[in-house]
Amino acid sequence: MSETVRFREVDSIRGLAVLLMVMVHAAATWNPHNTTQDTMLAYLVAGLGGLAAPLFVTIFGWGLIKSKSSIRSNFIKALILLLLQLVVNLFSPHLFHLLTPGILSLFALLIIMKPLIVQITKNNIRTALFILSMALVYAFSNSIYYIQGSSDWSIRVSVGDPYTLISHLFFTGTYPLFPWITFAVVGAFLGSSITEGGKTLPRNNTTLLLIIIGMSYCLVSLILAIKARVVWAHPTEGSYLNFFPANIGFMIGAVTGVFIFWLIIQESQMLLFESCGRLSLTIYVLHFLPLTLLSNIEDEGYWSVMEASLAVVLYTTAWLFFAFVWNRFQWLTIERLVRRLSSG
Repeated sequence: MSETVRFREVDSIRGLAVLLMVMVHAAATWNPHNTTQDTMLAYLVAGLGGLAAPLFVTIFGWGLIKSKSSIRSNFIKALILLLLQLVVNLFSPHLFHLLTPGILSLFALLIIMKPLIVQITKNNIRTALFILSMALVYAFSNSIYYIQGSSDWSIRVSVGDPYTLISHLFFTGTYPLFPWITFAVVGAFLGSSITEGGKTLPRNNTTLLLIIIGMSYCLVSLILAIKARVVWAHPTEGSYLNFFPANIGFMIGAVTGVFIFWLIIQESQMLLFESCGRLSLTIYVLHFLPLTLLSNIEDEGYWSVMEASLAVVLYTTAWLFFAFVWNRFQWLTIERLVRRLSSG
């Protein structure tokens, strides 16, 4: 969260990630029940939404490895993130239960596990072995996949006892430590190995080869899905790419998408989302409140898919303008509060 040197393209990637998180939550809230969701626009929103959390967690891992915070400071940050997760849940009872673990509780666990992540990313061999071991676990062990729990959203957000809470934190929740630590490790590795004149993602043959392999997997699996007449990618019912719970196909596709977006923003020096990146935590926490207050507006107005989609786009864009303005008031941000409480 705290960095000695800010990289503007990283802030822009982080900003894009949080805006995509806003978009996917708005789309989940304003989802007309009397319409079909098989339009190209719906698929586009779903595809971009599927990359929101992977981008967010990868960039968090990048910032985690660059941070010079002490163990005490990191512990305080982790506690604050857990409290903010409760605030998010309070803001959005239409999506979560009070104790539902989410992406902020994942960040808290990652901060606590920073020493382990540092050890994993100390050299290329350790990082490669970690990624390979995760891939092998997914590829050859169906039991691990089912340990991640049900694809039913209500089950993944329900917390009735301490055992379920712990299970959701580590395996069966919306963003459990396993397998999402993989994205953090990828980000931490990139953060610990900046080369080529300060490029945050090396533009070399290795990066391009990984992107080609990932895109090839997605293309081949898409063709197979079409031939078999099954759902290729879906939040809960994807035969090849599935989000809840995450399968190997989703992990491959998500890492590929992260690399593609990262390269585009880095090489084009696209800084449009930089202001959002500097306020990513503030935006993430606050954007749930208006969604809750307006959670039934699409039913009351009998919105069509196009009307709901327009509302999602406008709502997401509004937070981009919010960031442009609110960056002048850094002392009124959650980021500033976290730094003050964890310093010393």
